[in-house]
Amino acid sequence: LLEIDALDSKFGKIWKPLSESLKEEPEDLFSDVIENELSKVMSIWQDAFEWTYYNQVLNGIAKINKEIARSPVKSFQALFCIDDRECSIRRYLEVKDPNCETYGTPGFFNVEFYYQPVNSKFYTKLCPAPVTPKYLIKEIGTVNKIKKDFHLHKKTHSLFQGWLITQTLGFVSALRLFFNIFRPSITPATSTSFKHMDKFSKLTIECDDKNQKEDNLQVGFTIYEMADRVEGLLKSIGLINQFAPIIYVVGHGSSSVNNPHYSAYDCGACSGRPGSVNARVICHMANHKQVRELLKERGIKIPDETQFVGALHDTTRDDIEFYDEQILNIHNIEMHLKHIGVFKHALDFNAKERSRRLESINSQLSPEEVHKKLQIRSVSLFEPRPELNHATNTLCIVGRRELTKNLFLDRRSFLNSFDYKKDPEGNYLFNILKAAAPVCGGINLEYYFSRVDNQKLGAGTKLPHNVMGLIGVANGIDGDLRPGLPSQMIEIHDPLRLLMIVEHVPETVLNVIKRNNDTYEWFKNEWVHLIVADPDSGKFFRFKNEVFEVFELIKEEIRNAEDLFPIFENEKENLPVLILK
Repeated sequence: LLEIDALDSKFGKIWKPLSESLKEEPEDLFSDVIENELSKVMSIWQDAFEWTYYNQVLNGIAKINKEIARSPVKSFQALFCIDDRECSIRRYLEVKDPNCETYGTPGFFNVEFYYQPVNSKFYTKLCPAPVTPKYLIKEIGTVNKIKKDFHLHKKTHSLFQGWLITQTLGFVSALRLFFNIFRPSITPATSTSFKHMDKFSKLTIECDDKNQKEDNLQVGFTIYEMADRVEGLLKSIGLINQFAPIIYVVGHGSSSVNNPHYSAYDCGACSGRPGSVNARVICHMANHKQVRELLKERGIKIPDETQFVGALHDTTRDDIEFYDEQILNIHNIEMHLKHIGVFKHALDFNAKERSRRLESINSQLSPEEVHKKLQIRSVSLFEPRPELNHATNTLCIVGRRELTKNLFLDRRSFLNSFDYKKDPEGNYLFNILKAAAPVCGGINLEYYFSRVDNQKLGAGTKLPHNVMGLIGVANGIDGDLRPGLPSQMIEIHDPLRLLMIVEHVPETVLNVIKRNNDTYEWFKNEWVHLIVADPDSGKFFRFKNEVFEVFELIKEEIRNAEDLFPIFENEKENLPVLILK
């Protein structure tokens, strides 16, 4: 309002811009940085810090046998988000069941739409933020009502009843809050990704004959639009043949209590919301008979016995929920029940691996015990670190799973599946890098700058944060919005720029990144480092000064996982083969 008054001639003499009161010229924040001896030394130190780690990663990748023969018989296949928090659970699934295959792809699974939950007046976007969807998916047919805390009632806003409820239920709720500190449990007020959609509801996925529209949005997708999206998803990750009987599409979300940064824990590819709806939608499309007929004409023949099943992985609690299991045939139901056990095993060990970084949990306990304590921690009112989110992220690997399978990457890598053999010209690689560079690179730099200077570039401690106008947070009653991440999310983060490793021919990758200037500047300016793993020569090529040059590895010792993983002393059979030194 003061700015408007300053521009208005009528009030301009009363309210003057602060700049008119300054006696000294303020520092130009956007002026060129003057390079001096100190900045040169710090730059050299930062490069040494980063490439020491990168060299370890590349040594590990070089040791992996890339030509591991895939089993012709697949127990199941699972598509996860590229999120670095899914890196470890994929590894445990593959160790527990060597005949399974896992893939990584952006967690909106190539279906972009607005979503309207049942009884909701508003739409939520379930796709990357820059995308403007033309489609609407509505939740219908649910019979379950959302539970509410007894003291959170509309009548508390009235004069008489509000006073009465406050004097009665108010004291009960205070007592309940006191007990919840010592015995945390899930309550209706808990923010959990499983509430985003009712497991047993129906979705308006198919566009009806009338081509129904709401607010200029098409309700559902046509058969051809479905086929386009399933084709794009499968070809981008290289899954166009050798399909397993069951293919799981696993979105991810989180649970949290009293956390103004809750949306930062959900799926970035779904605009900060869980990927459960997207998983169900793409599975419905892939199971559709007419869609499969169209895919067959396009060179993708999905067997009749293959069925897609959606799921949601809660990365805070390490829980999983499967959707539309009733569609499975008798044979696949039996297999699915076995696979649930494999997922449970992987989730237990995933929880134990995560516990290494959590001070309040004894990692020496059994995986089952650690998992239970982790779930209690997730709903604890006094726990400001329910999970560490993307902390320690440093890598984005675009290539076949064979490039890193059985290599322990310590949950630090975004993993995007891509088969260079099925995309020699790099058309699908172009779309992958166009999204991965700004998204993964943006996440990395967000952590980088928040860690370098948490007070100016981050957000300080989250404990006094209040949400301001649904656009940001401020410290208590302070008016200034905090621009970055709170200290509880970056305390264990090393400020390293992202290293993107792409499996393809260097000439093709150079041509791909030059197609889009917005993508190219990420690599040209070294906001993100780029290494190409040439599958033909087996060499690594570094992108520097706008050209690719051979990167000479400094040989390092690669040790067995069991040597450096004392918390898994009694579960050695569940460890990966290699670990970085």
